[in-house]
Amino acid sequence: MRALSVDRPPPLPFTSARRGVSTRLRLSNLGLALVHAGQALLMLVVGSNLVLDATRRTGNGVGAEQVVLTISVGGALAVFFLAAALYHGSSATLLNGAYEADLRRGRNRGRWVELAVSSPILMVLIALFAGVTDIVALAVVVAASVVMVACGWMQESWNPPGRRTTTMVPFWCGVVAGVLPWLIIGLEMLGAGSMPKFSFPIFLTLGLMWAAGAVNQWLQYHQVGPWADYLHGEKTNMALSLVAKSAVAWQLLVACALT
Repeated sequence: MRALSVDRPPPLPFTSARRGVSTRLRLSNLGLALVHAGQALLMLVVGSNLVLDATRRTGNGVGAEQVVLTISVGGALAVFFLAAALYHGSSATLLNGAYEADLRRGRNRGRWVELAVSSPILMVLIALFAGVTDIVALAVVVAASVVMVACGWMQESWNPPGRRTTTMVPFWCGVVAGVLPWLIIGLEMLGAGSMPKFSFPIFLTLGLMWAAGAVNQWLQYHQVGPWADYLHGEKTNMALSLVAKSAVAWQLLVACALT
């Protein structure tokens, strides 16, 4: 099927072997680490008094809801930003050699490890804010988020530079897994009659920003324009790490504070 494979793509060039490009990547990662670390601290200060509760139904699922977990919004978002700070900081310092070696192989394992931590955190917070409080539903949200990240990792692992055919199977499996939490959230919002009106444009913005990473990877593996160079996709991911993560997290914090 054409949608699941791309035949005979051109080789993916790697230009960061040039000293200037390598230095800029290192400085960019270091700057992102500092910005994300600063935001983690701000989240602890600003959102420390905001909490969301996860629940379960007692009495074989037909009784009253019981709170089983209380999550600090500021604390969770601090961990979200701290994971990004550690990833970018290690890529610029201790693990810089492994980071650049990975880029030469058309992959970035560090990014997927970071996303395996940060993605479930953010999706759980979004789900809780939307009213998805049942602990089983939240477990599904976490599992789907981890599967989505694993599929992104496999997409890179299965498609090294110089390949003759690109498979998109892991990508589309990841899309399905990534859509599932948003489907759960959307159904909850449609069924709720008390959601503030401002929640709907916020969730639309959150969804679009969250989808930006998938669009970037699709462009990479269809090698559209500058995305034929893996490094262009890497630089785009770095920009998304700052813009999308910051916008999503701060919108969510403000939304929680207003409700």
